[in-house]
Amino acid sequence: MSRRRPPSARVAGEGADAALFPPSFLRLLAAVPSLVRRVKLGAAAGAHAARGTGGPILFRSHREYRPGDDLRRVDWSVLARHDRVVVREFEAERDVRTEIWVDGSASTEAFGGRAAVARATALACAVALSGGGRLRLGVLRDGVPHERLSADDPSALRAVLGVLSAERPAGRAGLVDAFPRLAARIPSRSRWILVSDLLSRADPGALHRFVGRGLFGALVHLRVPEVTAPLPGGFFEARDAETGAVRTVRFTPEVAARVTARATEHAERWQRHARQVGLAYVPFAPTTDPEALLRRLALDAP
Repeated sequence: MSRRRPPSARVAGEGADAALFPPSFLRLLAAVPSLVRRVKLGAAAGAHAARGTGGPILFRSHREYRPGDDLRRVDWSVLARHDRVVVREFEAERDVRTEIWVDGSASTEAFGGRAAVARATALACAVALSGGGRLRLGVLRDGVPHERLSADDPSALRAVLGVLSAERPAGRAGLVDAFPRLAARIPSRSRWILVSDLLSRADPGALHRFVGRGLFGALVHLRVPEVTAPLPGGFFEARDAETGAVRTVRFTPEVAARVTARATEHAERWQRHARQVGLAYVPFAPTTDPEALLRRLALDAP
């Protein structure tokens, strides 16, 4: 008699780095399809019912209520007009193409950033594949988009973990140069998810290159507290992870406050421009609970 492997073993596959993807995270990945279905079903009657053209979940028909049906699927307007209790049935939009592009720059590595980016990307890929859609995963480095993987089946998560485990942050993202190249590659009406720390010289207005394409999705912003909200006190030897330049910084209360204020204003500008383009803004940190991030991705980048 064969023994069924635990979910973590089924997802892990070959080449997955256990330090990046511990067993608890792999168990969460294995549960993504069912969790995404529950989250989207609960949202279908609310404000998130129709993101993108046609929406990620399509209304199919009504049927009579049966004991045990989720009350959130009851169509109360039909009940009010016709005194009939019916529930709405939906089907996944299986032809959605998801483009997930990850900032591969050296700045994403420090203070647990690499692991946080890898897990956020894996969750985004799991959400993309859970509805039966198509996925392309790529990395942005030195202004050039590098495709790493294309897939259309949830079993590809094994390969996703291997790709993310092999990827080492290096150089600069070069968003100024990367965005025009991405705009030419991403098909219209696709879901686009960008995972980045946004520590770039790019002006957030560069996102407007994607206006008019019918894109939807999310800007997933890594915000590391040591970088965006440093604690005051003492001297720190700061090394630029991308150029290797080293300088000594003293985070006095005044300096720390200025850094925090600039980082907050920077994040707010990216958030504002992302929304103008049609992208949700999803900030996260290395300490963000993966399940909480998954729920945000399932709702905001459906």
